[in-house]
Amino acid sequence: MPDNPHMGHRQRMLDKFRRFGLEIFSDHEVLEMLLYFAVRQGDTNPTAHRLMQRFGSLHAVLEATEDELQTVEGVGPRSAELLHLCFALFHRYQADVAKMEQFTDKLNTYDRIGAYFVPQLCAEREEVLLAAYVDGAGRVLKCEEIARGGHARVQVDSYKIARGALMAGAAGVALAHNHPNGTPTPSQEDFDMTDRLQRTLSELGLELVDHCVVARSNFTSIGRLRSGSLRKRY
Repeated sequence: MPDNPHMGHRQRMLDKFRRFGLEIFSDHEVLEMLLYFAVRQGDTNPTAHRLMQRFGSLHAVLEATEDELQTVEGVGPRSAELLHLCFALFHRYQADVAKMEQFTDKLNTYDRIGAYFVPQLCAEREEVLLAAYVDGAGRVLKCEEIARGGHARVQVDSYKIARGALMAGAAGVALAHNHPNGTPTPSQEDFDMTDRLQRTLSELGLELVDHCVVARSNFTSIGRLRSGSLRKRY
């Protein structure tokens, strides 16, 4: 009988990964290798192809829910859990890096503020509002979740934010919320909420440094859109 052409295939793929990294592999091959760790035996290549055909891209596969993944032939509960865990782990990594860098990177530009909040919000499936309390040099003293809502909106408590800033001994607040499954374009409600919060903070001698709207890996700065109407002190 001829040799099995699949004999040792998994080991050859993993050896190639160790030598050259993921850059040389196509997206379906990345999924194929990932599935090795959930499917102990058999060829995972056809399942990887079916995942790509069903969702259209690697990032869409990883963003899919476990129930959605299991509609694909060959994907059982363990495979769905593994793919979902990989996506969650990636964003946990991004958020952890952002937290570690908060003590060295100052949130003193619109781009830095956006880069700080994007990893924390881009994977959220419902709308979340975060507030980062910063000192006079723009360093983050504390970042906390203010509210969490459905897919449409969250309720903003201006006095909760102001109280958090005062308790942290902050000089200002950088605010961010996400638009799940949408674009980072601020709504009129976002602008109105920014105005209300700015007035509340100003009365207490605090500054609203910026308000970012995040969607996936993109963000929009309301401060930048208003060309400096949110005063910058740093």
